[in-house]
Amino acid sequence: MKTTIKGHIVSFDEEAHNGVRYLLYQIDWQEAKVFFNEAHRHNSAVFEDHFGTKFKLIHHGGEYQLEKI
Repeated sequence: MKTTIKGHIVSFDEEAHNGVRYLLYQIDWQEAKVFFNEAHRHNSAVFEDHFGTKFKLIHHGGEYQLEKI
């Protein structure tokens, strides 16, 4: 699946759906932007949601991939 989060194309599978919801609705854009910037600079960024579930945001060229880890 793919979605757009504040102009960034993000691909994800069903396991990472809650990570997408977290980035879109549970934190403000300034906080989410930190994860996108980190992934862009270092190819990936790890974060966890309010439930302690860990996700990895991976930068691939012009798109991102979100995985549950």
